[in-house]
Amino acid sequence: MEVLLAVVATLAFMSCAVVGLTLRLARSVRLRALSVRDRTRLAARSYAAGPPGVVARLRRDLDRSVTAARKALAVARAVDAPVGDVPALVARLEYAAHRVDGELQLLEAQPDAARVAAGLDGPRGRARALTDAAGRLVDGLLDAVGSGADDVALLHTECAIESEALRAARRR
Repeated sequence: MEVLLAVVATLAFMSCAVVGLTLRLARSVRLRALSVRDRTRLAARSYAAGPPGVVARLRRDLDRSVTAARKALAVARAVDAPVGDVPALVARLEYAAHRVDGELQLLEAQPDAARVAAGLDGPRGRARALTDAAGRLVDGLLDAVGSGADDVALLHTECAIESEALRAARRR
């Protein structure tokens, strides 16, 4: 009886876990689809003239820079490069970018171009500062990932020496 109860409890736990993972996967796919659709719309609106185009370009550039920082962090982690406080900084950067993007979305919703132009100064400065910060993080991660250049040069030299030794052994 105890074994049957343990099997039933295990099956119940496993089925809940599978359902939870399925729901999480479905949510992730839905959010990615929304993200692709929103990015496509944003790219199209960024070609507009005047203040609405400026707002769209700021939003597009902000999104691209934060995405680049997130991808650079993932690559640095994948190759075991030192990342220091970058994960926390990227999280803060994403949060700040989300807030600035919300401001820009509010401006984008304004029908009056003059009102958009008047309200653009603050969010524009913050968006540019965040874009610059994201670029600096990417540059730092690039330097951290590329710090193995000395190892590559040493490996190249060792391979050349070994190659010459093998050729010399063949000639004997």
